[in-house]
Amino acid sequence: MKAGKVTGLTKTALVATGLLFASFAFADPPSASSPGMRIALAKAKEGSTELRRYVERTKPIWGLDYFEVKSVAEAQQTASNDDGIVVAQNRQ
Repeated sequence: MKAGKVTGLTKTALVATGLLFASFAFADPPSASSPGMRIALAKAKEGSTELRRYVERTKPIWGLDYFEVKSVAEAQQTASNDDGIVVAQNRQ
């Protein structure tokens, strides 16, 4: 009987641990306002190599993904270019 109770407790502990860490696995990606993302976006302006080095070096700390940061940087660059075009059209 004791073996059955221990097995049941072990299964319960495993399920509880899995549920606890599942929330971390599906957490939202870092926002553009986080310190790690801000620095990464600045590194993206310096170039792909600098961005890749920063992301690899700080991955355990910030949990950044190179391609995610690259796409955010490109979207911000496109948005800033679009703003300049709109301003130029309004001046005419």
